[in-house]
Amino acid sequence: MGCGITTVKYLLFIFNLIFALCGLAILIAGALSYANIDKIDKHLQDVNISGSPIALIVVGSIVFVVAFYGCCGAIRESHCMVITFAVFLLVILIAEIAIGIVAFVNRDGWDNAVNDSLSKIFSQYDTNGTIAEDINDLQRTLECCGLEGPGSWEGRTPIPVGCCVTAEGRCEVYSDSNQVFQDGCEKKLKEFIDGIGLLLGALAIAVGVVEITGVVFALCLASSIKNLERRGRG
Repeated sequence: MGCGITTVKYLLFIFNLIFALCGLAILIAGALSYANIDKIDKHLQDVNISGSPIALIVVGSIVFVVAFYGCCGAIRESHCMVITFAVFLLVILIAEIAIGIVAFVNRDGWDNAVNDSLSKIFSQYDTNGTIAEDINDLQRTLECCGLEGPGSWEGRTPIPVGCCVTAEGRCEVYSDSNQVFQDGCEKKLKEFIDGIGLLLGALAIAVGVVEITGVVFALCLASSIKNLERRGRG
């Protein structure tokens, strides 16, 4: 294939170091996303939004392990290990593409499920003290007020403490942005989830490019090793 085995070996080794760092980055991003999402997810009913961060943690761990395996294969100049490494990369890449397609196709249904869950818990504010506390915690976390804005609570006295900008939870005028959060929780939650989705998408694209590069290096090294073995037998 015209690839110097030593050059390709070290290129693949360097690639795997970068790939391992990508794995750690994905794992850390997943852990941070999970920590932030968990604050919101625990307040929702009949829907779970923590699946993506958990998937990131799993994928990040797998990527790190596969990168370590690839380093071992490159150092040992093992044709079998390098080919196996390339197969692992292809499987991960295909899985990422499949997950991305499924997430894209089902995004509207997911948004509707989250909105339905929000509507359900907000409708129980007056009848369930525990849910009322959850709603106020959610409003503080997202810095929002009401399902669609302060108007959702219009006429209510006192104003729900979760709507208040001040830490003391004291506010008197719905229309005063210095006292009450003006965005609705439905809008803020969608923005939050979209932000997480954008992060996941950017990471997936970056890792995908790295994976394709890794497959090329791995196949090139495997071919060089095979040719070297043939010459040795000859």
